[in-house]
Parts: sequence; structure tokens; C-alpha cells
Amino acid sequence: MNNRKRYLKVAAIVVLLILVFFSGKFYSMSKNKYGSIDKNFTSHSGFISQSEKPCNVDEICTTTHNIENNSRIVNKYNHQKQNSHKSKYLPRKSCSRPPFMDITTEKQAYIKPDGLKGYRIGKKYYDLNTNLGKNDEAFFDELNLKLNSAFQYIENQLGIAFNQAITLNIVFKATRTGYEDYVREQGASPEGSQGIYLSKKNLAIVEIRKYEQGLNTAVHEATHALNEAYWGRTYRFFNEGLAEYLEVVTTKGDIPSFDFSWLTQQQYPKQISTLLFSEVDWHRNQSHQLYQNSKALFHFLMSDTNGRKVVWKIMKQEMEDPCRKLPKDKIVEILFDVFPNHQQEFDYWFSEGLQSFLNRRNN
Repeated sequence: MNNRKRYLKVAAIVVLLILVFFSGKFYSMSKNKYGSIDKNFTSHSGFISQSEKPCNVDEICTTTHNIENNSRIVNKYNHQKQNSHKSKYLPRKSCSRPPFMDITTEKQAYIKPDGLKGYRIGKKYYDLNTNLGKNDEAFFDELNLKLNSAFQYIENQLGIAFNQAITLNIVFKATRTGYEDYVREQGASPEGSQGIYLSKKNLAIVEIRKYEQGLNTAVHEATHALNEAYWGRTYRFFNEGLAEYLEVVTTKGDIPSFDFSWLTQQQYPKQISTLLFSEVDWHRNQSHQLYQNSKALFHFLMSDTNGRKVVWKIMKQEMEDPCRKLPKDKIVEILFDVFPNHQQEFDYWFSEGLQSFLNRRNN
């Protein structure tokens, strides 16, 4: 009887030791598993951070490193508050988006006032692949300067810093036939366009009719790639408005004033709410006016402190789910929360600008 008790006691101890051993093993495996997931989350963090200071085209635009390890993005308006909440880290979604690379610096060519070529060190926001040849070196250099100016302009105006670079693929065609044939080969329609961006292939195709037009169209289509990579899917008013706004950026980083000659037939601009809910109309005969009105809207927003806050807040919230467009009610909510009198101010900006343009033209 004593032997049986002793045997049962030993057996119980052995079972307990086995359970402890496997429990520790399971915990170790679980820890490694979830540690791997956390690492994957962290590897997609830090696409954009708050910029410490604005930069210009003649200096390196430095990237800040005080972003939280697991934070994909820092709200620049809350970042300065001592008790600001930490952003939740989010993995990149599985939808097709341009690949990211680490930001580096590079030597950039530019033309000096005396006509000679000079070089300066700048931030490399992208890796540019084109079909341009040796005879297109001047065009290629100026395109790089305009693209860098566009990225720097966004950083400076919104007070952010891009922490990762993207890949830009642009195919140029010198004839209309060549452009149409190539676009159709890619499974798209060339009708009514001189440039197109295919997000699923991260490919821009540009017809070069004139030198300046080719540059502007290339920057326009590259802006679509920028939107797709950083913010994700956006509505047409935002995607096309920002592209129209940035395409005319100069190599020195300036944005010319809005050209009201395109809208002299309109006494009043389209309502901002109309632009938000006009997705179907972009494919009808109103597309030209929608392009110009969206461009005017971005000129207005980027010229106003509250307007820039609206743009940045939309971008930030788009990034939280880059595979789908931010719900329209959220955009409306941002507009009224950040810029309650946005429509009145936009109407005033439009009417004043149009009247000034007409007065200059008549004098």
C-alpha cells in the first residue's frame, strides 16, 4: 500500500514537471511568434514624421528621428503637445502600392544663372526609371529638379518629412500614335489624355507634345504615384487637385498663382461639397471644369493655415486604411472641424482672384 502511494506521488511529480516544461516551451514559442509580428509592424513604421524645420532646394532636408518606434505616423498638430496621445501602429495593407526604400541623399544637377551646370546635395525622395536617352539629359535633369521641388514643397508647406522613398516609372512617347498604342498595350484607354498613371503597375505614361508640357505632365502623373504610395486611395478631387496644383512647380520650389483664365466662364466656383461628391461626373463632359475647380480648391487650401491643416488631416486619415477611400462624411467632418467657414472663404478667394485677373486683362 505504501509502495502504491509512493508510486502515485512520483507519477504526479513527473506529470507536473512535464506540464511545466511544455508550458514554458509554448510560452517561448508564443513570444517568438508575436515578436515576429511586432517586428513586421515596426518595419512599416515611420513613413512620415514631423519636420523639425523647413528646408530649401539648396540644402539637405533632414529627417527627424523622434517618432515612436511603433508609430506609423505622428500627428504634427498634436506632436507639439506634451501629453499628446501615441498613434496606433498599423501594418501596410495588401493592396497594390509602389514599393518603399530608405531615404538617402544624392548629387543633383542644375543650371546656374551663367548657363553652366552645377550640382547640389539633395534628399532622394524617389528612384526614377524612364526610357529617356542620352539626348534627353537636359529634360531628365529638369524633371528631377521639378520632382524634388514638388516633394520638398509638400514637406515645407505641411511641416512633415518623408522618411521613405518611392519608385517612379515613367515612359515617354514623342508621338500621339506611339502614346495611344502603348497605353492600349497596358490595357487602358488613352482617350482625352496626354498622360496616365496606372496604379496597379505603378507606371506613368506621358505624351510629349512640347518641352514644358512634357515636364508638367510627368510631374502630374508622378504626383498620382506619390498619392498612391503615401496616402493610398483618394477621391478624384483630392488626387487630381493635388496633381494639378503641383505640376507647375518651378525648379526653385515655387507654385505660380492660379490661372483664372481657365474659369472666366464661371461666375462662381463649384461648391466644395459638389467636388467631394462628383466622382461620376469626372467621366462626363464636366471633367474639364472639375479639374480646374479642384486645382483652384488646392490653391485656396494651401494658401491658408486652416486649409493646410485640412489637407494634412485628410492625408493622415487616408493613411490609416490606404486600400480604401476615406468616407466622405469623414472629409466633411474634417472640413467643418478644422475650417468651419471654408465655403465662405473659398468663395471670397475665388471672386477676388477672378476679379483681379479680369481687371489686369482689361487694362
